[in-house]
Amino acid sequence: MSQPISHIHIAYGSESGNTEALAKQLHQLDWLQGHQPSLCTLDELDFSCLQADDLLLILTSSFGDGEPPANADEFANSLENLTAFPCRYALFGLGDTSYDKFCGFSQQIEALLNQKQAKALIARVDADLNYQSIFKQWLPLLQQVLQTPANETLAHDLSVKVYNEKTVYEAEVLEIKHLAQSEPAVYHLRLSLQNSGIFYQAGDLVYVQVRQPDEALALYENWFEQSAEGLRNKELRLLSKNVLRDLNKILDNAELKNLLKISNKKALETYLYGRDLLDVLRDFDVEKRISLQDLAECLPNLTARAYSISSCGKTHPEYVDLCVRHVHYQLNERSYQGTASDQLAHLKEGQRLPIFIKSNATFHLPENLNAPVVMIGSGAGIAPHIGFLDYLAQQPNKVESYLFFGERHQAKDFLYEEQLNAYQTQGVLTTLFTAFSRDQAVKFYVQDAMCEQGELLWKLIQQGAYFYICGSKSMSKAVDEVLLEIADKIGGQPFVDDFNNIIATLIAEGRLMRDVY
Repeated sequence: MSQPISHIHIAYGSESGNTEALAKQLHQLDWLQGHQPSLCTLDELDFSCLQADDLLLILTSSFGDGEPPANADEFANSLENLTAFPCRYALFGLGDTSYDKFCGFSQQIEALLNQKQAKALIARVDADLNYQSIFKQWLPLLQQVLQTPANETLAHDLSVKVYNEKTVYEAEVLEIKHLAQSEPAVYHLRLSLQNSGIFYQAGDLVYVQVRQPDEALALYENWFEQSAEGLRNKELRLLSKNVLRDLNKILDNAELKNLLKISNKKALETYLYGRDLLDVLRDFDVEKRISLQDLAECLPNLTARAYSISSCGKTHPEYVDLCVRHVHYQLNERSYQGTASDQLAHLKEGQRLPIFIKSNATFHLPENLNAPVVMIGSGAGIAPHIGFLDYLAQQPNKVESYLFFGERHQAKDFLYEEQLNAYQTQGVLTTLFTAFSRDQAVKFYVQDAMCEQGELLWKLIQQGAYFYICGSKSMSKAVDEVLLEIADKIGGQPFVDDFNNIIATLIAEGRLMRDVY
């Protein structure tokens, strides 16, 4: 057992105020008062005040991509200039896993402390957006080392595990079911996050790591008449202009060269719509001048596919839900399948799926929500709104919420109908407006439903409402046009220019968010 702890020094680095609030909360705890706790920023810490029998508690966030907060930017330099600093410490770091250098500053501090012969009584904590829950679990560990300081560092499993393209989590499929009976089908997937260390918020994104299936590689093996295994992790469907330019350096095809001109942007988009790399080879490389090696060198690596989450991590941290439309179609006597959606549509319960989650910070509900929420989505774009409603259902203070949802047929394509009806009954969802485009002679879209509710929408804008749009880029553009028309005809605020209109105002005020594809 180590010598008892005399005094406690709490030092924090905080950019937005979250870490400062934790430090002040820690400073006020009754069971710390016997150790006469002091409180200061990391830059204000006087190293000479720490004695051998003291404990330094460091709480700090990492600003941006692993940078120190403004009130801690001199601490690392001061520490580095010390010959030795044989103190005892515990370090609680806050960060965001969407950044490459998650908790980069707190990790830098620990490396310096270890160089200066400091001793950690508790293993470093790397906390993400769920820092408050992790902090509550950290406090009993702190109590433990205060009561019986040990020579060995107290281990724990509180730190958030970081997953990305290189390190994925193999999530078990808990459930897969049809949400729509029309084709292409829409599926609801539930994936286990048990013991993953992953935390997410409503509005975040799941990335599914995929590889090219055998069926796709077989097409290229037939074309090249040799094994195409080298294309397993290459992008075969999403074609960029740069890839086509690189291919045409070999082909020198006049027709493809013409398509790649800036003046033919629309023609290129029209040609590529629905087509893939094999179509390009068939149409522009009849003589098969491009080798398999050439192709592999030109193509980028296959990227993980992003899907909007349709659940809320604060209420259901043990799993994550997805809403996936199965992409498959016929074009020019060929069958095409979505690289990820086809694999997801054929999953079975109990199978494993490699995933990672990234924060979608520009599509979160405000922490202190005190104004109405207007959610707009079409098709699988309803996904994040289900997550938002899941979150709103757990809040003690209710706010008005409105959902404009568009699909094709009410009888076949009313995604999450039972759940939405339940939210209305509970008063979580104030009003649901639907637009089923194929149920009448004249197509009726979500933007048409918004037009009908122009007076309501303008009233909500005046009340400070937040707008969340999820769906296709074309749908999002149509929604913008409706809001501009409402502002002009009902609100008396005509469009002036790109910087003076209702859309620009809502974006500038942080009240209009998009998750479009």
